Amino acid sequence: MDPSSIGVWAAVFFGLLLLSAFFSGSETAFFSLSNSQLRHLRGKDDSRARRVLKLLDRPRDLLIAILVGNTVVNTAAASIAAIAAYRTAVSAGFSPAVAVLIQIVLVTFVLIILVEVTPKVVALKNNESWALTFASSIRLVVFLLWPVTKLLVLFVESVARALGVESRRVLFNEEELRTLAEVAEEHGALEEEEREMIHSIFEFGETEVREVMVPRIDMVTLPEDATLEEASEIVRSKGHSRIPVYREDIDHISGILYAKDLIGTGGDHKTIADLLREAYFVPESKRISSLLKEFQLHKIHMAIVVDEYGGTEGLVTMEDVIEEIVGEIQDEYDSEEPLVTAMEKGLWRVLAKIETDEFNRLAGEDLVPTEEGYETLGGFIFNLAGEVPAPGAAFEHEGWTFTVEGVEGNRVVTLVVRPPEGSGLAVGGEEAGGTSPAEGTS
Repeated sequence: MDPSSIGVWAAVFFGLLLLSAFFSGSETAFFSLSNSQLRHLRGKDDSRARRVLKLLDRPRDLLIAILVGNTVVNTAAASIAAIAAYRTAVSAGFSPAVAVLIQIVLVTFVLIILVEVTPKVVALKNNESWALTFASSIRLVVFLLWPVTKLLVLFVESVARALGVESRRVLFNEEELRTLAEVAEEHGALEEEEREMIHSIFEFGETEVREVMVPRIDMVTLPEDATLEEASEIVRSKGHSRIPVYREDIDHISGILYAKDLIGTGGDHKTIADLLREAYFVPESKRISSLLKEFQLHKIHMAIVVDEYGGTEGLVTMEDVIEEIVGEIQDEYDSEEPLVTAMEKGLWRVLAKIETDEFNRLAGEDLVPTEEGYETLGGFIFNLAGEVPAPGAAFEHEGWTFTVEGVEGNRVVTLVVRPPEGSGLAVGGEEAGGTSPAEGTS
């Protein structure tokens, strides 16, 4: 190699390395943008953001252009590096075989470590800023390589057809559909309830029975030796069409009493034992999607939920399962008491049975841990107390104050919650913040 041209070739080589790093980083940056980042870009009044979104409207063309550009510059850089490394090694007295080995090691290190891995790592950590910075340059590359891109697309599709591979595009994945639902709600195309229903459909297959069941302590049950009059009174007062019946205690459910079976019973039956239908038992870990199929298969509407030791954990009905998709179904017997009620001086009365996920959503932050073995705010308070808390007991957590208001037996029923100043619970589309310490409770 002419010594006078070494500087020129070195400049060309390093220029190719920069281009390779540019292509490698751009591939990672553009295709690692999350849906939340894309939503953020859509909301920006920025020409660079619009360029990024326009490029991602045709992801196949974008990817092929980047790969073609990267392949060309890598091939050119590798050729220059290989020739230079080989000639340098030979001139230094190494044998041709050793020179080839040195050439392979150097070229591999330069191309893989310096211009492939490193730019991708940097771009992954700064994908949005990288995409915004180089959107114009990438758009120029896509334009210049458009003929090559089209030829490659035609070639790939021809090969796919020849191999009998059907070209099918998955329109949206789960995360994209969730994002679309949120955007549609923001623009008034969906109501909040409709958006929540879409989210519930995706979560349905992962929800376990323990998350939707009526807990043991809330079950309405009857002993086997209850009279027909006692059973009829419970049916009238509670409004339930099916009531579990137990022998000795609630851990020994012997059957289900249907309210309609009480109609027309005369003196032939002194107790309800003769009217019982077989109970259906399911583990608390069962997925509700499977349970719904079993309900339909066996034509039943209620199941008794048992723990790993066979004890009764609660019960679950067809209505409980369906409500996971469509939301609460109210009838004339259902209590209308809201989970959260505003009080004076910035305080909130909260039912302890509210799920931790729902409370965190209203609070606007991950206030209550959701992976600590409890599912309700009451369970969280039990965890803080370490015992059955007495009415009036107060607990501090992340600046929030939780005061036990109502207790029934060993169960916390209601809490009074004081948010810290500047925070609050978003209920009914509005958020009410906390009070200053001086306001206190009266």
